[in-house]
Order: sequence, then C-alpha cells, then structure tokens
Amino acid sequence: MSYPPIHKENESVERPFPAYKGDDPYIFVSYAHEDAALVYPELTRLRDQGFNIWYDEGISPGSTWRDEVALALTQCSVFLFFVSPRSVVSSNCMNEVNFSLSRERRLLAVHLTRTELPVGLELSLSAMQAIVREDHSVEAYGEKLDGSLTSLLPASRPAAIPSHDSDSKSNVEEKSIAILPLVNRSNDADNQYMCDGISEELISGLSRVDGLEVASQLASFRFRDKDLDPAVMGEQLKVAHILSGSVQKSGNRVRISVLLSKAADGKALWSERYDRELEDIFELQEDVARQVIDALKVELGAGGKSQVVEVGTKDLRAYDLFLLGVHEVRKQTRYSLEQGLHHLEQATQLDSTFGRAYWWMYICQFRLMGVGFPRDEMTSLAEESLRNAEAAGFTPPIPWFQAHRDLHPEMQPGQRELATEACEKIRAADVQWDSFEYLQLSRCLIAAGHFHSAREFVERYLDLATHDLGDTNIPQWYRHLLLRLGRFERGIELLSQYIASRPDDAIAVAERALLYSRTGQYEKAEEDLAEVAKAFPRGRSFAQFYHLYWRRDLDAAKASFTWLESRRSLQPIFKYWGCFLLGDIDGGIKYVEEAISRGVSTLQPVDAAFVSLQGTWCLPPSVALRVERHPGFQAIMQRFGVDDAWRDGLIGMANELTDITGIIVRRDQDY
Repeated sequence: MSYPPIHKENESVERPFPAYKGDDPYIFVSYAHEDAALVYPELTRLRDQGFNIWYDEGISPGSTWRDEVALALTQCSVFLFFVSPRSVVSSNCMNEVNFSLSRERRLLAVHLTRTELPVGLELSLSAMQAIVREDHSVEAYGEKLDGSLTSLLPASRPAAIPSHDSDSKSNVEEKSIAILPLVNRSNDADNQYMCDGISEELISGLSRVDGLEVASQLASFRFRDKDLDPAVMGEQLKVAHILSGSVQKSGNRVRISVLLSKAADGKALWSERYDRELEDIFELQEDVARQVIDALKVELGAGGKSQVVEVGTKDLRAYDLFLLGVHEVRKQTRYSLEQGLHHLEQATQLDSTFGRAYWWMYICQFRLMGVGFPRDEMTSLAEESLRNAEAAGFTPPIPWFQAHRDLHPEMQPGQRELATEACEKIRAADVQWDSFEYLQLSRCLIAAGHFHSAREFVERYLDLATHDLGDTNIPQWYRHLLLRLGRFERGIELLSQYIASRPDDAIAVAERALLYSRTGQYEKAEEDLAEVAKAFPRGRSFAQFYHLYWRRDLDAAKASFTWLESRRSLQPIFKYWGCFLLGDIDGGIKYVEEAISRGVSTLQPVDAAFVSLQGTWCLPPSVALRVERHPGFQAIMQRFGVDDAWRDGLIGMANELTDITGIIVRRDQDY
C-alpha cells in the first residue's frame, strides 16, 4: 500500500470532526491547509485510536484567531507538526512552532515527505522527536506515530470512584434563584456600595431558607451591567428564577424596584416598588425577601425562619459604614485597605456587638500585613478582631481555628498532624468544620507536590461547603492550582467571572494580565495593564515585567525587574518569581526565605502549601523543575516536614479514605 502524493491539491476538504475541548491531555496539530487532504485522514485515525485532537476547527466564531490558537497551544500536552514543503514556508505554522517552543511544549514532527528545512527551523527541531513517513510502511508508520504520541502524553485524569457524598449539580433545581446586583439609579455613582450591599443581604438571607438553592454572590454579580436573556443567565447560573432590580437614593429617601421572573421564559412572577425612609432599610430588605418567598411559596416554601435577612446590627449608621468599609477592602490596594479599616472601626464603635464588622476588620488587618504593615502590630489587632467577632456570635466562612492559624503560619501543626486531623474529620464529619477537612487535606497534598489529587479534594470541598467563600482566599487557591496544572483557560474564565463581580479589584485585574501574557493573548494583557496602571500610577508593576518576559523582550524585562527589585514595597513573592524567571534561582530562594519570615504574602499565609504552589504556578515547566530540584528549595520543604518518605506516606493515608471520598491519590507523574 502506497502513500498519496504530497502534491495532491486541497479541494476544500471538510474538517472531519470538532476539535477537542476538555480537561484531559490533548494534541495540538499544526499543518499547512493545502495539506488538509493528507492530514485530515491521519487526524481521524488518531482520534479513533483515542487521542484528543485540537486543530483549527476549534476556533470559536467571532473570536480572535491568534488568542484562540495561543491559548490552545499553551495548554496542549503535545505539539504535532506535519512537515511538508508547504508547512515550512507557512507563516502561521512557523508562528505556532516558535510559540510552542517558547511555552516548552513537547513537540513531535511528522515529515509527510522529505523536506528541506530552513536553517532556523532545522536548528529549532534538531533536539525534537521526528518521524519520516516515507521511511516506514503504512502499518509501521501508524504504530510508530501512535507509540511516540503515547510516550509524550501524560495519562488521562483517572475517574474517581463514585461517592455516596457526591451529588450532581448539572440539573437545574426548580427551588433555585439568583439575585442579580441591583442597578444604581442614583445621581451619585458612589452609592453603588449600597446597591451591592442590599443585593448581598438578599443573597445571604435567602441562602438560609431551607430547601432553596441560591446562586453565590460571585456567580450572580458577574452579570453586572449585562443585558442578557434571562434564559441565558438561568442556564449559566443553573437556577430557575431571577431577581433583578434597581436602587435610587435621594437624601434620606430610598426607592427600590424589584422584579422576580422565571429564567426559562422571562415571565414575571412578581414585581414591586418600595419608597421608604433610609432608616427603614432593614425592614425593606426583609420585606423584599419575604415577598420573594411568598411569591414562590407553592414551589419553594417559606422555610419558617422568623428573620430572613440578618444584617448583624440595628444601627443604620454602623451598617452604612460597614457596607462602605467592605466596598473599600475589596479593592485591595494599600490605600483602600486603610480606608476600609477606618470605616469598619467606626462601625464597631457605633455597635460594639457588630460581629460581621469585626470579621471584616480581621480580613483587612490580615491583608494589610501582606502589603507591608508591621506584622506584630497587625497580628495583635487581627487576633482582637477575631475574638470580638466570635464573642458577638458571628459565624465565619472558614473555621475559627483556621483563621487563627493563618495569622501564625510558623506555629501551624506539622504536615503529618494536619493530614491526620483532616483524615479523622473526613471519617467523622464535624459540622463546625463545614467540610473544611477536604481543603486541609488538599493543602497537605499541595505541599507534597501531589497537585492533581489536591485538585480533586479542593473541588470536593467547594461542592460540599455551605458558606459563601467569595471573600476568602480559597477561590484564589483553586485558580492557582488549576494554573499549576496548565488549565489556563479555566483559570482565566474563573478570574474573569470574579472581576465581573468585583471590577474595582486591581490585584485581580493584574493577575489576569499575567495569564493573558502567559498564554500569548498580548492585546488583552495590555488592556488589563492599562487598568492596573490607573490603580497603581507610580512606577512599574510586576505584571508589566511579566508581560515583557513572555513577549521575549528580555533586555527590557531585566531592566524592569531591576527597578522593581529595588522597591522595598514589592512583596517577596514577586521578587522570587522575577529571580526564578531570569535564571537567578539562588537569589529567588533568598526571597522565599524572606516571604516565610514575613508570614503573609498576597493575601495568604506563607506555609508549606504556599511555598509549594505559589512558588511555581506562574513559571515555565523547566524553570519550575529547576526550582523544585534546587537544594535550597528542598531544604525549605524538608523544614516543613515534606520529603519523599512523607510524600509516599501521605498517599497511603489519603487512600485509606477512598471508600468515603471516592478519590484515588497518586503521584502527579502517574496521572
């Protein structure tokens, strides 16, 4: 059997199947379109053999071609290049080859026919695997190609054993609702904090109604200022009902208009307009919640609670200061954190039993440590805030003990003790933990470098936890874990949803700029960098350095980092990232030690899991490997109690729980 001639013309060959989209390892295929008649049958055969194939059929309508290709290239496990006289002169193919090499993708070149390579391309491919089709029979070629791809691809993620604790959330529950952010109709744009506050109170209150599923604040708020069909929002939020509306404040008067509708067809079930004095805001919020429940009582039931919306205070001025404080804290700049703390302190001075305000004071004081405020002073104040919040009867989104541990990462139990504690709670659930044991065990797995298994435990925790985690560092942890595993598309999606709900969070916008730069979406990165510059107008940012690095403007990147490194205000995490990226591993390790001594960095406690994950997620794989193999890094992890013996021991401990968790823990190389 002979091969078809390479000069066969492409006669508008139809693409044979949809490009792969999913979480499993996949192959990115680069080829000259003129070779489609030769390439497509080969892709079909590979797909039939069980390989996941992404090729240019996967570009979404209306999307930016370059961005789609760059993202697919960044996430692929293998880059398969079909070499021919046409592909080696194709600018698109050459761009794809160069980009895949810059992102350190595994590359396999398949020569459709013997082809003279341009000198630059020959040099680039000299160390890569290659197969010349004409050197083999058809059968031998197919076997060699399949074997080469199998050796380059990691195994697919193993399916978890079904657990009696897991429940599917793929179907929309009839007893479900999303509260969209209320629109600010006031002349003063600064009243947005009140609109958001009222919306959040309704979300929080209705979430406590038995039998009613309510979309989280982060999920609902991503639809801010978006004029979408209710059916689209309902499908994306997985809810059957939508509550929307507006707030208009004038002097001491407030008008709230609300509309409850069915998501499926947009049919209005109930609407109301409230004109009240501002001092009646608590009663107004309760009325809205009650009328929502009453309007749907046949389907949803009223739950029987005496008070649905519990804001935590009866002092209107304290409540207003609380909402303003939370609004400022969420911006996450040094100045906004200072302003937020001032408002929250004023709120607690007016109402010394305002537990929620004390909790947010703790959040603010913790974050101020991360931006350079004296650790000892802030730790003492944060401990006092925790004591006051607990004394006031506030229920936090994470267990009290963890809030205290976060303030003192150097005093946390050892890895074995943490893992043992988590395993015991998984065996005998404690309602006070609210399934936190799954997150705690995931952090132990992260510290041990078992990132794939850690992901499964984090996702189990997010599925089981009953509290709103939007203002904790847990969503950030989950995103960074996905990024460490190369799931950039999902990471960008989650971060964009967060930014849509918290558009003033400049730190989140800067992080998205990092991801856009990392995945070659440079124009989008530059748009975010422009927004970051507005929030931080003085000097340069780490995100700008990172952008220069991935654009391969290394001289400018080095100059940028030299300036950044000289700034005392720059957090150690950015200094060690910069050193690692520019090849100074020894210098980076010194900054890791500095981060550990500070105890808090980028809104998170610096513990074993932090060092393992945050030290590497933004690095190219080869650089991350150099860091992890460096004696200084290994010595740090050993101080935390993480060595090869513990890594294996932890797998054994976690797998004793497989009949409960449904999760089989393995080393990352076995995934």
